[in-house]
Amino acid sequence: MWFDRLREPTWLLPRTRDGATRVAFVAEHTPGEPDRDLLVGLPLYLAEAVRFATEAATVAVTAPVPAGIGDRPARELDASLLVTVSLDGTGEGRRLRLRVDEPSTLIVDEELRAGEGAELADTIADLPRRVTDAVRSTGVPGTWAPVYAPPAPALALRYLHAHRACLQLGDGSLYPPADDDPEIVAARRTVVKALLGALGDFAQRSQGAFPAILYFAGLAGAHARGSNLPLEFRLQTNALCVEATDPLDMSYRLSALVLRLQGDVQLAERRSRALAGTGDRALAAWLGRVEAVR
Repeated sequence: MWFDRLREPTWLLPRTRDGATRVAFVAEHTPGEPDRDLLVGLPLYLAEAVRFATEAATVAVTAPVPAGIGDRPARELDASLLVTVSLDGTGEGRRLRLRVDEPSTLIVDEELRAGEGAELADTIADLPRRVTDAVRSTGVPGTWAPVYAPPAPALALRYLHAHRACLQLGDGSLYPPADDDPEIVAARRTVVKALLGALGDFAQRSQGAFPAILYFAGLAGAHARGSNLPLEFRLQTNALCVEATDPLDMSYRLSALVLRLQGDVQLAERRSRALAGTGDRALAAWLGRVEAVR
């Protein structure tokens, strides 16, 4: 999700080989399921984690699918492995079911306690390890990406909600035409502002690059829909971008794009020139895509 929004920063991802195993991630829902935020965030969260921990190619289905449809998502996405998560129950009795399937082999099928508070956070934080181990057990090579680490339990739930917020900010229904019903326009604008505010706050309060990456992708999503609301978050954006001075820092690199989104083109171009001197071909190709942003 954030990869497309941020103009495909291939320099940020571990390399994959031609013909890499393709892994699809889905969440199943049942009627009346109260945990939609979790169900939407889980496939994105797990696909990201496996992408950075293995040589698999990953794809996440961004809307929960009906329970009982079997391997249809894997077939539709041409995936060799299907990772499915679902939730059952509420409160302290809630359980999380994790399945990992090959076309003819069930690799993992387990239920985990996923009650409330610390128990839920611990379960969510441990899921990347469980899924990565299952994917590697099929022969997919592991890898190590120093830029990425799954969130600690204390941040795991906020990270899931951040994935959901980032996804929502690309939803065209949040950006009605300016001449639409004024109450609708105002209400949707309030939603967009709240989502950007939550992502910005999470990025500023968290260590590591990826909360900031989700915030930047949220800004890019709103900008792509013609919203001027990203301009109202210049203080938060500058705190993450302008204060970064190391060209190896993710925020410094991504600032070449993010600063353009808020109209600071001269500073963005200075950053681009500095990055062009690193000799990184993937980074240079990305900078070419960034220059087209208006």
